[in-house]
Amino acid sequence: MSAILRDSLLGTVQHAFGLMNEFTDRCPDAVWEEKFGGWPIWQQCYHCFNAVNFFLRQRGEPTGDTLFSPDVGNLNEVSPETPLRQTVKAFVLREQAWVMRYAQALDDGALAEKNEGLSERMGRDITHAGTLALIASHTMYHLGTCDAALRQRGLRGVF
Repeated sequence: MSAILRDSLLGTVQHAFGLMNEFTDRCPDAVWEEKFGGWPIWQQCYHCFNAVNFFLRQRGEPTGDTLFSPDVGNLNEVSPETPLRQTVKAFVLREQAWVMRYAQALDDGALAEKNEGLSERMGRDITHAGTLALIASHTMYHLGTCDAALRQRGLRGVF
């Protein structure tokens, strides 16, 4: 079956991930550890990819392996510690790979099917296409905050 639509959506996700990876690599340590928009920048990067578990896990499946408590991952509380950037980066890359495996398993016909687990958690029907769109837009939303932190300090942003 065709994967033209899937590949188009996946391109948007990959673009968002690429920009976030660039930000993670380029962000100065002082900015990485600072609060901006209510949360440390590193925690916003972490949150973007901690949310992959929310978006992709199956109905009834327990929350996967995360680096911090759910409250830290969901931006309900500020972490009392700043992890090593390499630790966050490794987590981010692992979660990005999960998204790629999820997307690659879909064809265009499957995009219109309901993502049962996410639909249950959100309390409304979300298709697999909607899931990929949510992942991309959620990443870009937080990237915007992170990028603004760079620009506010006179540094070049990533987009």
